[in-house]
Formats: sequence, structure tokens, C-alpha cells
Amino acid sequence: MPCDALRQFFVNRGIGPAPIVAAVSGGVDSTALLLALADLRGEGFVIHAAHINHHLRGAESDADERFVRDLCARLGISLHVAEGTLDESRVRSVGVEAAAREVRYARLREIREQAAARYVATAHQKNDQAETVLMRILTGTGIAGLRGIHPVREDGFVRPLLEVTREEIETFLRERGITARHDRSNDDPRFLRNRVRALLGELHATGNLAAIAAQAQAMWPILERAIDEAEAACAVVRENETCFTNWPEDAWLRQSLLHRHIRRLDPTARDFDVSRIAKEVERVKRMSVTKSLELRRADVPSAPQGGRDVRPPLVLRRKPASTPEFELTLQPETSAYIAELDLTIHLTAGQPGSRATGQPFQVPANGTFTVRNRRPGDRFHPLGMPAPKKLKDFLIDRKIAADLRDRIPLLLWNDEIVWVAGVEVSERFKVTSPPREGSALYEVWMEGSGGSGEGDHSGFHR
Repeated sequence: MPCDALRQFFVNRGIGPAPIVAAVSGGVDSTALLLALADLRGEGFVIHAAHINHHLRGAESDADERFVRDLCARLGISLHVAEGTLDESRVRSVGVEAAAREVRYARLREIREQAAARYVATAHQKNDQAETVLMRILTGTGIAGLRGIHPVREDGFVRPLLEVTREEIETFLRERGITARHDRSNDDPRFLRNRVRALLGELHATGNLAAIAAQAQAMWPILERAIDEAEAACAVVRENETCFTNWPEDAWLRQSLLHRHIRRLDPTARDFDVSRIAKEVERVKRMSVTKSLELRRADVPSAPQGGRDVRPPLVLRRKPASTPEFELTLQPETSAYIAELDLTIHLTAGQPGSRATGQPFQVPANGTFTVRNRRPGDRFHPLGMPAPKKLKDFLIDRKIAADLRDRIPLLLWNDEIVWVAGVEVSERFKVTSPPREGSALYEVWMEGSGGSGEGDHSGFHR
């Protein structure tokens, strides 16, 4: 039963009497957790309760909060209630379940600090463990995913009911005469977990699946050492990306490395098939891995080594944010600040060459200058070429990374591209000696927010 399971959990993990925050939604599992923890107070444990109201179900959510308040009052347990309204943009990005989980865990950490507690206990139980393992099998996972829900996390979250079944919890509450709250969203078949829960009810496989998680957890320290060694040999780890300079021969190690760094860079990622990704990446130059991550070949040519060609390294990184369109009018002897790029473009008239970082050019005497980023259908006349070509093709030829192309300012004269900033001036507007009759000479350059000149703009090449 829950009380005995909690005692055994803390004994097995060497967790003595300590302040603990119990996450209580008002549902069956968390209500049982709170009741069982309350029984440990006589053994030296200090128990606090925390309730996060996401307001996802209107009046029902408020009724959940009232239920938790009343229960804590009857038990004499201090309660911390936190606001858990979700950010709509985050919901669109990762889904309502993941967004709620992010907010919930953040608020629970804050409450733990306020209560000066060591641990936060959540009410995950044996059926949850089995559901998690089956969900990961269905959506694609390796041994790391088969570990399921961890009994003790490094950040102090503990799950002391993982050896208790849902049926045992329901019996425990009936014996206590407690009727917990019911969240109707747990019956909604649109959510994968609810469909998996119904399937497990038919298969009666909870014990077997939970046992798989226990075995995977026991094996993992040995396997993790092998992953660590492979990572040290072939991965360069940075804050926002991982560069795989080569692949281990073993397919499992490749998948494990990918899984580790997908989760590192996108902790909310859930539904990704790492075995499929590991296979397909050899055939593509760029592929989407999750909503916020991509895997691509580095923009460097392959180099022969030992008589064989070596492919460019693979880079797993966060997808760069798109640059919004911008367009500004620029007058000679003035400057234009581009807020979207946090840089300033200067334009001066007269004899060029006063700045080492400046780009000289000449245009007919009358016209209007504008600065903007690229638009569909743009064309540009490369220096030394007989005719214009698509700007996109020109940038590809110059090996400008795809995610940087929208960030390059273009200087236009009467809607014709004069200069691709930091890359090249147009053949049509290059300075000739002597200057073309009726033309005017100008010089353009850029400065970053720090005020230093950025004439070469090598950051556009990657």
C-alpha cells in the first residue's frame, strides 16, 4: 500500500527525514501521495503541499484548487498555491501538455525554495511507468527511453509511488473515505497517453512494462560509459549545437549520441524517432529533427584523408529564428539603423576610399536609395559576370549559409541591387576609371551595435 511503499522508497535510497513538497493536483494519485506522506510526519518528515492552477478547465480547475485547500486544512499541512496560466505561444510551439509541464515544474521549484525543502514528490505510479514505456516504444526510443520515469532525479524530484499500482491507490482512498477529483481531459482520446492507458487496461501488461523500465535503469550506468567514450571521440559540444566530426561504427552508439544531444538541446522534445533520423541523415544535407532542432551537413567541402573522401561533419543545432522583413530609405550623408539586425548602414557621397572597410560604387546622378533584406524574385549582377542572375543562386554560389541569407542587408538604387552587404558590389555599379559620364560616386559601410566597422562581414559565410 502507499504508506509502506513510501517508507521503503526512502529507506532504499537513503533519504532520511527531510522537508518534502508534495505536488498535489487533487486527482486520485496525488491525493493518495499527500495522505501517505502525511502519515510520515510522526517519523520526522516535514510535509508541504503545492498546487499549480493552470486554469485549463475553467470552473473545474478552481474546484480542484478548493478541494486541495480543504484537504490540506483537514490534514494540517501547509499549502502553497501557484499561478500556472500557460503562455499561448509556448502552447503553439510544444503543445499544451509540454507547456503545462514546463510551467508546473518551474513553479514547484520556486515553492521548494520558499519552503526550504530538499525534495519535491510527484505522484507518478506504476501504471504511469508502464504507459510511459509503451508510449516511447510506439513513438520510437532506445534503451535510454525504456528507462521510463526516474524514481529520483538529479534536481531533487522524487517519485515514491512508482511501485504502487493505480488499483492499489484507488483501494487506499476508498479505505480512507476520500473521493478525489477527476480531470475529464484524462478521458480525451486525442491525447496519446489516454489511448495508451486504455490499451494497457485491455492487455494487463503493466507489471511487464514496468519491469522493462527497472531493467533498463539497472543497465544504463554501463551503457552510459560507452556513450561518454564515443562522445569524447567524435562530438564537439557547444551551448546551442553539437558537431559530430565522425560517426561511431556501432549503430546503437550513433542513435544514443543523437538521442542524448537532441534531449540536451531540446529538453521538451518527445516524439522523435532517433533510429529513423540516424539512418536518413546519411542521405540528406539538412533535415528537421524536432520543432526547434535541425541536423545538417556543415557548409564546408569534404577533404580527402588517406586516399578516401571524408564527408563534412554533421551539426545538430537549434533552428535559427527567422529574420522579419525590413526596408528603410537611405539618403546620402546619412545613416540608417536596422533594428532587426542591430547594425547601422552609412552612405557618403564623393570620392570613395576614405575608409578601409567601405565599399565604393557609382550610380547615375538621380535616384533613391533603399536598404532591405531579400525578397522573392530578386536578381543581382555579380561582379565580372555578363548578366544578372537570381540572388538566391548567387548566395548559394558564394556559400552563404541558408539561415543567414535573410539577414544580409541589400543596398538598392531605384529598386536595383547595388550591393549585397559584406559580399559583393554589382557589376553594373562598380567604380570605373574614369567614372562613367553623369554618374555619382558613393561609399557605403556598416557598423555593429558596438560602433566598430565591419567591412568584411565574414560572419555571412559559414
